[in-house]
Amino acid sequence: MIIKGQIQGNFLFLLNMTHLPIKVLLLLTFFCIHSFLWGQKTYPVDYFSNPLNNNLSLAGNFGEIRPNHFHAGFDLKTNNREGLPVFAIGDGYISRIKISPFGYGKAIYITHPNGYTSVYAHLQSFNNTIQHFTKSVHYSKQSFEIDTLLTPNTLPIKKGEQIALSGNTGGSQGPHLHFEIRDSKTEMPINPYLFGYKITDNVKPSILMVAIYPLSDEASINGQKSIKKIKAIYSNEKYSTPLNDTITANGMIGFGIETFDTEISGGNKNGVYSIELLNGGKRIYYHEMETFSFENARYVNAHIDYADKQKSNSKIEKCFLSKNNKIEIYKDVINKGIIHFNDNDIHWIKFIVKDYAGNTSELMLKVKGTTQTITTDKIKTKNIFDCTKENKFNQEEIEIIIPSNALYDDIDFSYSKTSAGKIAYAGIHKIHNTETALQKAYTLRIKTNNIPDSLTNKACIISINKNGKIIYEGGTFENNWVTTQTKSFGNFTIGIDSAPPKILHSYKFDSEQKINLSSNKTINTTISDNLSGIKSYKATIDGNWILMEYEAKQNLLFYTFDESIKSGNHTFKLEVTDNRNNTSIMLFNFKK
Repeated sequence: MIIKGQIQGNFLFLLNMTHLPIKVLLLLTFFCIHSFLWGQKTYPVDYFSNPLNNNLSLAGNFGEIRPNHFHAGFDLKTNNREGLPVFAIGDGYISRIKISPFGYGKAIYITHPNGYTSVYAHLQSFNNTIQHFTKSVHYSKQSFEIDTLLTPNTLPIKKGEQIALSGNTGGSQGPHLHFEIRDSKTEMPINPYLFGYKITDNVKPSILMVAIYPLSDEASINGQKSIKKIKAIYSNEKYSTPLNDTITANGMIGFGIETFDTEISGGNKNGVYSIELLNGGKRIYYHEMETFSFENARYVNAHIDYADKQKSNSKIEKCFLSKNNKIEIYKDVINKGIIHFNDNDIHWIKFIVKDYAGNTSELMLKVKGTTQTITTDKIKTKNIFDCTKENKFNQEEIEIIIPSNALYDDIDFSYSKTSAGKIAYAGIHKIHNTETALQKAYTLRIKTNNIPDSLTNKACIISINKNGKIIYEGGTFENNWVTTQTKSFGNFTIGIDSAPPKILHSYKFDSEQKINLSSNKTINTTISDNLSGIKSYKATIDGNWILMEYEAKQNLLFYTFDESIKSGNHTFKLEVTDNRNNTSIMLFNFKK
C-alpha cells in the first residue's frame, strides 16, 4: 500500500503539470515509477517464525560496530544460559554445517525456498538427526573442524522444527544465539528487522559526542588544525552542545558522531539503524543498516575514526567517506559528506540518528564559516602513499609491498629502526603507526641476523603491541629473510618459536599407572602454545581416531565417550602441533 500510494501521488502530481506535452508527462511518469521501484527492496514480513519461540531480546543488533567488521545479524539473549531450544524459522533444507573452535562455533545454515538462508550460530549441540550426520562427517574427515555443504534432499527441515540447543561455542563471549538472514544468491546478510521481527524498543538513540575534522591543508577549526571533539549534553529530552562552545571553520571539513541505541532502558548498547547529516537543511550524508557484503565488512575501519578508537576505544562514526571505502551502506552522499567552508556565513549542521523502530535523536551545531586561513610552517612530506596504487618501501633490512586499495586514505608513510639487543635476530622495525588501519594484507620481509641453521625453520615475524605483548605474524625463511603477510602496522622483529605446545590433564594414576575413568563421561585436557598457536591435534584410543572437541577460548580439548569404547583397559594418545611444527604427545592408559 505504501508503494502504491507513493506512485499514485507522484503520478497525480505529474498530471497536474498540464503545461507539459503528453509524451513528456508519460516519459516522466515511467521514470518516476521505475526509479522508485528500483530504489526499494521489499522483504517477506510474515514468512519466517521466531527462532527461539520467546519474546526476543537483543544482546547485539545488525550492523553494529565490531572489531574489524560490522555485525551481520542479531545476537539473541538466552537468559545468560545455554540449552534453549532453537527452531527453524521456515521450511527448507540444511545447506551447510560449519564447526570451528573460533568464529561462529557450531553453526547451521538453512536454505529456504523463498530465496533466503537463515543462520544459527554458537550452538551447543544439534538435534539427533543432524548430530548423527555431523558425527559421520567428523569421522570421515578425521577432523573436529568441518565446513560441509549439503544437497536439498540430505537434511530437509520443516518450519518450527527444533534443530539445536543454544550455546556459547566459537568466539562467543557469553551464551546467546547468533541469528542471521542472508540472500541465498549473494550471501549478503540482511537486517532481520526487515523481515518483521518484533522487538520492544521504546528508547531513542543516545548521542555521546560529535567530532569535527580538518581535511585539507588550509582547513582549521576554531583557528586550530587539530580535530575538535565536543561532548553532547542531554537536557529536556534534547541533545545540544555546551553553550560556550563557539565553532568556526575554514576549508574542507568533515563531521562525525558517537552514538548507540538501547531497545529498553538499561539494555545493551547496540548500534543505530541510520545516521543523517544536514547542512542548512540539505542532506549531504546518509547511511542505513539494511545490508552489506562480508567481503566489504572490514571497511568498518574506514567508516569509524580508527585512530581515535585505538587511542581511546571510542566508536566515532564518520559522516564523510574515506578515499577508499566500498561498504554498501551509504546513500545520498554529496561530495563524500565533506563541507567546504569558504565564506563568513552561519551554517546549521544537523545530525539525525534513528533506530529501526523510528525513535529519533537530533543534535544541531552552529558553525560560522571564515575566509581567514591559518598560516603554519609546512611540513615536508617524505613518502606519500596513494591508497589507490601499489606502494613499495625498501631499505637494507626491510622490504614492504602494500597492494592497491589496502589503505583507506593516502598516508605520509613513516619508518624507523631501533636495536633489539645483541642476542636478537633482527632490529625492531617501526612501520608507520598502529592508528592507521588496513583493508588488505601487505607483504613484509625482514632480514635476519645470525640465526643458526637448526632454527631457521622456527624463525617467524612477530609484532609487539603498545603493552609489550608479543603477537605471532607467521612467515617463511629463505636466504636470510623472513616473509609474511600482515594487516597491521606497528613494531616488528624476528622471533624464534622452538617450544612445543603444552598438554595438561588433572587425572590421577593408580598403582598400575592407569587412570580410572569408569564413571567419567569425558576425557578432558587443556592445550596451549606460547607463541605461534595451535595448528592441529590428533587423538586416538587404542589407535583409532576419536572426535575431540576444541573450545579455544578455554584451551579445552575434550572427548565424549560413546558406545565404541567398551569396558576394559585402553590407551589414549594425543598429539598437538603448533604453527611452527613443534609437537607434543600425551600418552596414558585408562580403565573404562
